[in-house]
Amino acid sequence: MEALFADFDFWHWLVLGLALIIIELFAWSTFFLWMGISAVVVGILLYLSPNISWETQLLIFSFLSIVTIYLAKKFLKVETIDTQLNERASRHVGNIYTVAELDNNGAKVKVGDSLWLAKGCDMAIGQQVKVVGTDSTTLIVEEIPK
Repeated sequence: MEALFADFDFWHWLVLGLALIIIELFAWSTFFLWMGISAVVVGILLYLSPNISWETQLLIFSFLSIVTIYLAKKFLKVETIDTQLNERASRHVGNIYTVAELDNNGAKVKVGDSLWLAKGCDMAIGQQVKVVGTDSTTLIVEEIPK
């Protein structure tokens, strides 16, 4: 291990950091991004103070990587298409819609140009209902008091 890191110069850290950032472009995890930034910071520190031992370099890199990854996971929530995929129905909570159809599968309410399955109360065609929740792609509705 000593032979591997003993001759590490600042530009080795910079290349490692850029390589990790490039890997991040293909991984889409934000994990390698923060490790890459940590490696670049160690490279800059080594450029400014070339007498840092390889053990200290590894400790700084490890510490910075762990701290930046933790802070990024905690404060920088990454929204992807996968996390928003099944939340389309939840956008309708609180809205009022009209019951358009009744059949064996339940009721369907008119939402814009489409019909959505609805459940939750006794409904009649033409009745207005308020969406109070979702169950997958089914809207959970309640009667609007008159």
